[in-house]
Amino acid sequence: MKVWMWPKSSELNFYNDLLSNSLCDAGLDIMDLRHGRLMLKVGQVRSGDIVHIHWMHHAYQNENPLLFIVKSFILVLTMLYLRLKNVQLIWTIHNLYPHHVKYPSMERFMRSLICRFCNKLIVASGSIKSKVMTEFGVPDHKLFVVKHGHYLGVYSPNGKDFRQIYNIGKDSHVYLFMGAIKAYKGVEDLVEAFNSIKTERSYLIIAGKADQEMQNYLQTIRDKDRVIMDLRFIPNEEVADLINAVDVMVMPYKEITTSGTAILGLSFKKLIVMPKNDFIDDYFREDMVVSYDPSEGNGLMNAMKRTLNVKKEEKSPEYEEVLRELDWRLIAKQIKNVYQGWG
Repeated sequence: MKVWMWPKSSELNFYNDLLSNSLCDAGLDIMDLRHGRLMLKVGQVRSGDIVHIHWMHHAYQNENPLLFIVKSFILVLTMLYLRLKNVQLIWTIHNLYPHHVKYPSMERFMRSLICRFCNKLIVASGSIKSKVMTEFGVPDHKLFVVKHGHYLGVYSPNGKDFRQIYNIGKDSHVYLFMGAIKAYKGVEDLVEAFNSIKTERSYLIIAGKADQEMQNYLQTIRDKDRVIMDLRFIPNEEVADLINAVDVMVMPYKEITTSGTAILGLSFKKLIVMPKNDFIDDYFREDMVVSYDPSEGNGLMNAMKRTLNVKKEEKSPEYEEVLRELDWRLIAKQIKNVYQGWG
């Protein structure tokens, strides 16, 4: 069985590599159908093959509405061509909508249309399945739930002591925000909440590459005491050491469907702070997450405070059991079953 993965690998996220490698180990032939090369390779796809798509919006979005329409038309023609060739189209819907949506009505129309063209759709939880059914009018039988796999063993420690690098004491309580720094991720709220609760033994690390909007904001922060900003793309070889250096990972995202960063924190058995959402119930168990209601003004601040109590209680959540459910061999088996029509 030949599967054209779009894309097979990614420089920014190991998810695609882990998925593709696990499917190869399960006996599937995984080919690479990269963004920007779709039209060059689509002619090589044969009847009976599978085209498995992940982040679809790159193929049709554009700031210019006319080009948005033209790109969308080309994508629809491409999908029609593949369907006429008896190619099975599968789309993993990682987010209900892309993080950047300039034309909401056009975006919704395109995603609804793509759902119709695809033979099957994969989502990472039952809660997302319900949202997709409601938002895009997708029938139940077309949707398959397969969880996002873990990151165990992906990032290896290299002995870099980030507490020493950042001049943080061993007995300090350290919060970490890690990843691309964009407005929808709530970093402004995080800095404000931390400045409201910080003590002489608490620190906030903001690590990741900021877009221009967030760079401008971060430069205007007046109270930066105990706020450490490492504003660069964190290379893979430093990820484990950085996460191991902190007590809590904070993800005050304004919108969450599935969070790879949260699953990364889970893989390192770190306590996580994030807004209440269905994703928590689908992936985490008691004492793994301190959640809060984002509509409450002090919700994030109080959640960050509560992590101190969790740390003192020294509880041992059932991480091993949860992570077994996210084993990539299990994920590959489930997706292979979707490919073969067993569901």
